[in-house]
Amino acid sequence: MPKSEAKRRADNKYNLAHYTVLGCKMKITDAEEFKKACKDAGTTPNAIFRKAVDDFMRGLQNTGDKV
Repeated sequence: MPKSEAKRRADNKYNLAHYTVLGCKMKITDAEEFKKACKDAGTTPNAIFRKAVDDFMRGLQNTGDKV
């Protein structure tokens, strides 16, 4: 069942207040290859990015380094 208009608006308001989008520039061919590799591996680019950020931040916490 699709979301109601009110639910969609509420979700958008919450997301705007609590989330941001990170991005990076890369060659189109590299990006297409990466997206295909993610799909073939049964994951998404977003999942890979989130894990990389989590691993990086955890590593900083473990070593006590500052960003």
